[in-house]
Formats: sequence, C-alpha cells, structure tokens
Amino acid sequence: MNTHLMSWLTISMGILLTGCPNGGGGSGGFEGTGSAPAVLYTANNGSNNLSGFTIGIEGVLTATTPATFSTGGTSAEWVAVSPNGQFLYASNQSSTNISAFTINATTGNLTPTAPATFSTGGSSSPRGITVTPNGQFVYAVNSVSNTVTGFSIGSGGVLAPTSPATFPTSGTLARGIAVSPNGQFLYVANSGTHTVSGFTIGANGVLTATTPATFSTGAGSSPEGLAISPNGPNGSFLYVANSGTNAIAVFSIGAGGVLTPTPSPTFSTGVPGSSPQRIAISPNGGFLYVTNSGMNEVAAFTIGVGGLLTPTTPPTFLTGSASAPVGITINPTGQFLYTANSGSTSVAGFAIDDLSGVLISTTPSTFSTAPHAPIGIATPGRP
Repeated sequence: MNTHLMSWLTISMGILLTGCPNGGGGSGGFEGTGSAPAVLYTANNGSNNLSGFTIGIEGVLTATTPATFSTGGTSAEWVAVSPNGQFLYASNQSSTNISAFTINATTGNLTPTAPATFSTGGSSSPRGITVTPNGQFVYAVNSVSNTVTGFSIGSGGVLAPTSPATFPTSGTLARGIAVSPNGQFLYVANSGTHTVSGFTIGANGVLTATTPATFSTGAGSSPEGLAISPNGPNGSFLYVANSGTNAIAVFSIGAGGVLTPTPSPTFSTGVPGSSPQRIAISPNGGFLYVTNSGMNEVAAFTIGVGGLLTPTTPPTFLTGSASAPVGITINPTGQFLYTANSGSTSVAGFAIDDLSGVLISTTPSTFSTAPHAPIGIATPGRP
C-alpha cells in the first residue's frame, strides 16, 4: 500500500460512518451525501432475497442480522437505495414487480413496506431500477415489454404509479438505467437494438421521449450498464458498458437530453471477452469503473476533459478467481468500491486512492453472500 493511501485512510476512517459534507468537486478529494447510513445490499440472483451489510472502518463489511431478507418476489436482479438511505427497492424479473423496504439506519435491517411489492405490468420482466436524485421517483426498465415503469415515492416508501404508468423505450431487451444528477433526464440501455433511449422527466414523474428517441451504441454493442458523470449542469457525459464490443461508449448530454457521441466515442475495456457489465463513477466525477465479468476484474479509468477516459496504472484489478462480477457500487463518500461477484457468491471490496483512482483490496478482500449469488449491488444513492 502506498504512503499516500495509508495517510489518507488514517485521516478519513473517522468520518466514514458520519459521512462527508458536500464539497465543490474538483480533481482531488471526494464528495459525499453526508447523512445516509453506511449500508450496502446485494440482489441475489435465483435466491429471491437480498443480502445486507453495514460498512465499517477500512471498508470492511459486516453482515446484518439476519443476513438476508426475502423479496416476496422471484428472480431479484437489480437493487437501488434512496439517496437519504431510508428506502430500498429491488426489481423482481420473474414476478414482474418491485419489492420495497424501509432501512434501519443503525442496524441496516430491512422491513417490507405495506404493501410489500408493486407491479411493473404483466409480462414486463423488470431489470434495471433507479431512484431519482431528489428521492421522489422510482423507475424500472422492463426487458420483455420494452417499457419503463414509473412510480412516485410516498409516505413510508410506498410506491404509487405515475400517470401514465409505463413508457415505451423504442428499443428491445432493456437492461441498465440512469438518471442525470439534476434529475431532468433518464436513459435506458437497449441490449437487443444496440441503442440508448432518452427521456425528459416531468414534475409529476412523467417521461417524454427525447427527439430522436434513441441513440446508437454501435453494431453488435449489446449495451448493459449506464452511468452519468456528476460534473456539469446535465451531468455532462453518459457512459455505456457495451458487453458485445468490449468497450465503453461515451456521449455528451445536450439540450433536451439529446446525446452526441464524443470525438473519441469508445474506449476499450480490455481483451476480447472482457464482457463489461455495469459502471460506477466516483462522486467527484474523477474516476470511472466497470466490471469485466468475463475476466473477473474491474477496469478503471480517469475521466478527463471532454469525457475522455484514460486507463489507470495498472488498468485492471482482480475481483477473485471465477468471481464473474456484475454489479458495482461506490459508497457515498467515495472511499470504497464494491462488486457483486455472481460466480463466487461474494462481494469484493476495494479502497480508492483519491489521487490516482487505483484500487487497493480491503482486508479481507471479499465478503461472503454464500450460498447466494449476488448480481445487483447498491449503497445509498449509488447504483
């Protein structure tokens, strides 16, 4: 471990559990949400439950008691936590609904809302799910019905459908979803049509398709995860993990949410077969990380002027043998990164060097979710 990181860890550990105040961004240091609890959850594929953890000093995870919570649905795949850390929502692909929970800020334990689940529509098959930055709306993308389902968040985290409740994506096999930091725009990755759908978000949560409604990510790209840089009035840049072409596509976000490929439109995530899945960006907008499921690793980049991505040195970090990482999240203070390892029934943990973006494994380096295989992962306000 380098001298800078050791010093940084010594100074910053004391503020982990209370969070950091919001700052002005920049290339050094991290911003945080400040008041959200230090918790982490995984959606366990095929197990119909979620695993819960609290985040302690040096990024060490401690399982909640109990360690898992039933979703009341089937085939949980994606999970999202509200920015204030009070509510959790999970998409249940096979039961075509969303599970909702309140979060105990001290223990991290989950309590189902009443009712406990909310329909996304018949034969919808919800995948990606997100909570808007203002904590007012939840959106889920449906890979079979090719729609987005919208909900407003009411008292106690209970969901109420927007009116209308669903919005066509103009694409097929929807996967990832992302909302711009200012809450104005929403984007969906359409794996089947190799496009991203764009929407503006109205005051009542209603979505209106951008003009044009979709933007190409390239032939054979198969986009999966999405992330938006927190820098700039609109988040500035949208990043797309293309599992089919082993690359990240980059778009600038313009007026009305319209996407324009950057002058360098794609960046390699590694060798053929790296199969990038999901993306996380550090809260200060300085670093981007993507899970390479095919190579059992995380690829890391610095984000430069114009959205330019430059690999860190080294460019990749192992998540463990046969780990097949999918989900990825960074805690709200920007100090730690975690991956959901679907192949090794574990979560891998890393500390983030705040100057270089380099990842250093926590001690221990992984935390068990066995016998459950995690695929989605989230911390408060972070995908």
